[in-house]
Amino acid sequence: MKLAFLLLAALLTLPVLAKADSSPIAGGGVFGLGLEVGDPGAWGVAGKIWIDKENAFQPVVKLGEGTTTLQLDYLYHNYSIIHPKNGELPIYIGFGGDLALQSSVAIAPRGVVGISYLFDRADVPVDIYVQLVPLLWFYSGGSSNFQVDGELGSRYYF
Repeated sequence: MKLAFLLLAALLTLPVLAKADSSPIAGGGVFGLGLEVGDPGAWGVAGKIWIDKENAFQPVVKLGEGTTTLQLDYLYHNYSIIHPKNGELPIYIGFGGDLALQSSVAIAPRGVVGISYLFDRADVPVDIYVQLVPLLWFYSGGSSNFQVDGELGSRYYF
């Protein structure tokens, strides 16, 4: 329970690090909130906090199959690879961790590789993303498990 409290406190202090002009989202602020589907868990509430135009933190709380999973990732975005006619299409990489809370506790370091579409209209401060996430789970019973998950989501920026 102490670990969950520390993670929540860390998530609440992340917006303090963000600069007011850091968001690459047209018409949006540095904080986005939306939904994500994909393992682990069936669905969750996804956030994104831009530190500057290339770096962000991505906290997610997922629910499913009797498990609550807390995720936090650091992401670096590269805008120079794909150039769409409208909006931005950065490819991003990052790393982070998962904490699964159920009858037992499991933790997993994770990598993140994804692509995100950022709308260029001020009246649509939204992003849509898909990402691939390799994880190495460590369970409280002493066992471990490697898996690769896919996740899809979207966020509205305030």
